[in-house]
Amino acid sequence: MKIKATIILALTLGIIFLISHIELSPVSARELQPNGASIGSASGKKIGNIAETPAQNIPPLKYSGSSSKPTAALRFACDPRSIGISQYEGGTVAYCKKKDLEVSDTDSALVEIKPGAARAPHWHDTWEQQILVSGKAKTYLIDDKGQVHGEVLTQGMVAFLPAGMTHWTETIGDQTAVLSLSFPAGFKTFELGDSLIQVRRNDKECAASSNASCNEKRKSLILIVKDGLI
Repeated sequence: MKIKATIILALTLGIIFLISHIELSPVSARELQPNGASIGSASGKKIGNIAETPAQNIPPLKYSGSSSKPTAALRFACDPRSIGISQYEGGTVAYCKKKDLEVSDTDSALVEIKPGAARAPHWHDTWEQQILVSGKAKTYLIDDKGQVHGEVLTQGMVAFLPAGMTHWTETIGDQTAVLSLSFPAGFKTFELGDSLIQVRRNDKECAASSNASCNEKRKSLILIVKDGLI
């Protein structure tokens, strides 16, 4: 009996010894990793580092102004015809100026010149840029030596007119010429005559009427300019 009790006691102590060694805390994968070795990809290691880093307090986005007072819409487009159209015998002129477009440093105009009409000779204290939107036209320019130069404009062409030089534009053909003009904001215009003049009678209108003025000798635009300058 004593031998059997001794054996049972020995077995019990052995089991207790084994259990006490098995319940040791587990070793982490990082502690098992040999020197110089890596587990997973480099990006995985970075992710692990990021995960261990405490999150930083990111301040919310701040917006200028008060939400209770909505700001006015920014105007960056303008239809000159909605501002006001000046009607003339030979066509129309409409402007969009800096006060209508707060983001702009230029004034703009939309000019429509009827067939047989012309923009009267004039000049500005600033440069002018012309873009022919539709139709066909010819722009004339008098240089500082008094020589007259002309350029035929077709759709999409651009003309640049220096400050102080007299210039004018007339239509070519039977279609209305539409031009988009640009100037530095606050430009001034100095006219030699009305803003738009009728250069010649429309042939179709003359054919349908017996108006005596249709038989009058037509006066060229260049002669009108010379008359104005003299």
